[in-house]
Amino acid sequence: MRAYDNYDYEEEYSKRIIDLEEWRLENLIRTEKVKCLYRTTTTRSKNIKSGREILEAQVYPSFKNFKDVPVTTKKRETKPSQRNLNHKNSRRYLIRLVNINFGEGDYWCTFGWNTDQLPETMEQAQKDVANFIKRIKYRHKKVSTEEVKYIYVLAFDGYERPHFHLILSCALNRDVIEDAWGKCDRPNTRRVKPDDAILTGMATYVGRNPHGAKSWCPSKNLKKPPEPSRSYSKFKRRRVREMVQDYEKLRVELEKSYPGYKYLDAEIYHNGINDGIYIYARMVRN
Repeated sequence: MRAYDNYDYEEEYSKRIIDLEEWRLENLIRTEKVKCLYRTTTTRSKNIKSGREILEAQVYPSFKNFKDVPVTTKKRETKPSQRNLNHKNSRRYLIRLVNINFGEGDYWCTFGWNTDQLPETMEQAQKDVANFIKRIKYRHKKVSTEEVKYIYVLAFDGYERPHFHLILSCALNRDVIEDAWGKCDRPNTRRVKPDDAILTGMATYVGRNPHGAKSWCPSKNLKKPPEPSRSYSKFKRRRVREMVQDYEKLRVELEKSYPGYKYLDAEIYHNGINDGIYIYARMVRN
């Protein structure tokens, strides 16, 4: 069997199922413009502190004929870019890193610049943050033999004052961390509080990018997300088309397919050209 699915399905599938009128949804479920299989990509992010695990399931069409493959600007699952948080693939990779490496007791910080110390360029802002990280590491060596771990997201886009978010794991207290920055009068440092989705909500907020000028940088000692697994057999075409009719059905089928995981939420989209369906779902295991 040969099937074609090396396309950026998140770019192509942008029409939400939830926005369809009832008659249009029924027609989409009943008819198929193009025959396809459904491939499932499963990604697991296990937190190194708590052992809790977020599972992401992406179900998308794999076409029998090459001519039916949607034309997109990128291929499937391109390498996440640390320079651009516009693309969902990059944002989701950032969220996976956060969910794997950070947890209870770590810090979420937001720092800016006073008016008299504003950086004039992105490069200068990055240099300021890099020097700040060096000061944190220097002070940390005096109190701990553990390595400092961090991810920072820098916003420098002309629409708002330059600032950056920092997710930090270290043994320093808040006063020492804020003093190490020293370029703004109102630093904001708080302890991380995981919820049902570990740190997905916080990481999503940190990675949001309304103006397209954010870059992010992780420390080199972070544990990387594992390679996803892929299957053509987990969700058959008929089952997929039944799942999108209501979210309760979707929840039941997902929890049946992934025993031990609890359904959190899902996004369902379709392609208006060939009526293919794309599902992105998140689940958690304690």
